[in-house]
Amino acid sequence: MRDSAKKLIGCFSSHIANGKAVGLLVSLLLAVGLTGFDPTDAAPDELLIFHQQHRVRLPLVAIEGRSYVPILDVLHLLDLAYSESGSAGYLRIFAGRDVVELARNRARVRLNRSSIGLAAPVLFREGRWLTPRGFVPDVLNRVLKPAIRVSPSGNRWLTGGRDFVRINLSARTTDEASRLVVSLVNAGEIRVRGEERRILFLLGASPVDPPGAEVTSYRDEWVKGISFEETADSSRLVVSLADESVQTRLTRLSGQNAYLVDAFRPAAEDSTTAREPTRSFRWTRRPRASGWRRITIDPGHGGADRGVGVGEGLYEKDVTLSIARKVRWVLESRLRVETVLTRGQDRTLSLEDRAREANRSRSDLFLSIHLGNGASPISSGSYVYLAKLPPGEAPARDRSEGAAFELVRWDRAQAAVLHRSFQLAQILQAVTNERFNGGAPLSFRHAPLRLLSPLAMPAVLLELGNVKQDRFRETVLTEPFQNGVAVAVLAALQQFRPIDEAAMDR
Repeated sequence: MRDSAKKLIGCFSSHIANGKAVGLLVSLLLAVGLTGFDPTDAAPDELLIFHQQHRVRLPLVAIEGRSYVPILDVLHLLDLAYSESGSAGYLRIFAGRDVVELARNRARVRLNRSSIGLAAPVLFREGRWLTPRGFVPDVLNRVLKPAIRVSPSGNRWLTGGRDFVRINLSARTTDEASRLVVSLVNAGEIRVRGEERRILFLLGASPVDPPGAEVTSYRDEWVKGISFEETADSSRLVVSLADESVQTRLTRLSGQNAYLVDAFRPAAEDSTTAREPTRSFRWTRRPRASGWRRITIDPGHGGADRGVGVGEGLYEKDVTLSIARKVRWVLESRLRVETVLTRGQDRTLSLEDRAREANRSRSDLFLSIHLGNGASPISSGSYVYLAKLPPGEAPARDRSEGAAFELVRWDRAQAAVLHRSFQLAQILQAVTNERFNGGAPLSFRHAPLRLLSPLAMPAVLLELGNVKQDRFRETVLTEPFQNGVAVAVLAALQQFRPIDEAAMDR
């Protein structure tokens, strides 16, 4: 027999002789798993109470269409003193100096000198005191410290001043993939495990309020379904994939207790487009007039290109990836626009590859993130960079009647949208000055950057601080700073979006 079961038997042995707590004892033995109890099989007329790391099933009593709580079982669980007389028709509950008095067949109870109404009368049936379900949250909670928390579903109670874990889901699909954002509110330590055709979010013994239909009814071409499962002592969320050809990429959004799950089927390698010449001609469609659909965030460097050193074993490529993931999460959540990273992990990626993928996916905005590496350790300003294009003629437009495309040189695609990039740079630099430059009136900079000039959408590069400065080198590694960058980018794009979408419609 488990130690926890022995302790519970000891606590209630004094009640077994008179038969009052036999039902409660059976419930407690079930709750610690001695009989394989599964709360998911529990009927709606049962309560699941999370108490001191145990899950206690408490059967409710149905009378004339109402559910009643065997209140003495709850008092035993909470170790509250009481006195009662079924023949005299009263039950008194003592919590410190507070006294709650219930009377048989009365729909009002007394709390000290106050009278409180109930939704139904208190009953005494077959030797048990029965209260309406609202008695505990509406009356008893007034004398309990901490109070019992009731889940939104109403069928779960939680003692000890904690709160239920809540599971939220948002999803977005494209023609090529599905992206789920799974956020866990109030969750402690969790584990994620991948198995064949499914991903498991293991929540342990945490008290979880089961997710609603907005989560469990979700399915698409890549995700077969999402289910919430419980055993006697643990809970888990299961994302089931459609078939064995579906692959997933999981990204943890640190500091936000959320995960991005990208589900996709790998595309066949296209050897004809894998090495597109840098100075070639390509057809590009004119900007859509239906608003933003996709944003590309580019974490600078990666793989063999480590960038500047930031700390022991840490490089610019690591920091920019961490920040980019936070930016993606904030933009996905607040702007409701698909946000992709040029690299979601530590891998080598050429400048041409980054620009080509952004153009191919027809992104509406491109932001590259880097760290500054100034010569002087004194200054540590953050700057926005805008492409500086070499002199040349404007892109040649196709003269065919009704044509929906333009003929654009690969290395001058930015020329057609440079005025929009200029507006983005102005707004982002103003926000950057306010958030990171101490309000200094710094101006954005022009530079002949090979990364920006081929991009056929508003595009800028954000260079943060100066890693030569000791203070900045420590600050840039912290969660608050990186989260602050994400919030600053969001603030700038919220200002720029209506301006840019209006320009797209013209």
